[in-house]
Amino acid sequence: MKLEGERWRTLVSTVRLGRDEYRVVQPAQPLSHAPLYEGYMGVEASVDKASALTIAMAWEFAMRSPRTLVYLPLRQSDVECRWSAGPLLDLVLAHHSLGFRLSRWKQVRARLRGGRPHTVVCQGFQREPDYRRLRHKDNRDLLRGEIVADTVFVVGSRPAFEVGGQALRELVEDCPRHMHESPGTHCCAEINEDRQNWNWMHVVYCDKHRVHA
Repeated sequence: MKLEGERWRTLVSTVRLGRDEYRVVQPAQPLSHAPLYEGYMGVEASVDKASALTIAMAWEFAMRSPRTLVYLPLRQSDVECRWSAGPLLDLVLAHHSLGFRLSRWKQVRARLRGGRPHTVVCQGFQREPDYRRLRHKDNRDLLRGEIVADTVFVVGSRPAFEVGGQALRELVEDCPRHMHESPGTHCCAEINEDRQNWNWMHVVYCDKHRVHA
C-alpha cells in the first residue's frame, strides 16, 4: 500500500475561546484499534492496518497544516492488544508556530460538536530529511511530547514532523508484507523526540497471538 494518494475522511470544527479561535480536524470515524498509553520509554500505540494508515495520514496532514490542531480520539479504542494497564490517551498533533497553550485543550475538546465533513488527500512524505542537519547540536527542529488532560501532544516544526513521518510511512507501506512473510515479526515505528521529555513514541503493529501467548 502506498501512503501517497490515500484519502482520509475527516470532520473540521472551529472552536472559539474568548478572542481566540481554533481549527480542529479529527477522523470522521473513530479508530477502534489504536490504544495509546504510557509505556516504558515514552508512549506506545498498538495498531492494526487501518489505524496505522489513519495515524500516518493524520501525521502528514498535521505536518503541512500549521494553523490546525489534528485530534485523534483514541481513549475509546479496543484494549485487547496492549502491553500496559495504564489509562488510555488521546493524541493531538500541532505545529509549534501555532503557539497553542496546552492548558486550554480541555476547554477546546469540551466544545467540539460534530463538524463539517472534509476529505483530505494524503500527499505523502516526499522530501528526504537532511539528517546531517537534524543531528547537529544546534538543531532546533525537534518534536516535543507532553501529556495534558489525558492527551498526548506532539508539537514541532514541519521538518521535525517530516522525520517522524518517514517511520510511519514505512510502517504503513512495508510492515504488512514483512508480517505476512515472517509471522510474529515485531514491526513498529519509533519516533524520536526531544530527549529532555521522552526517548520516543513507539507505534507497533498488534499481533494478538503474541500478546495472549
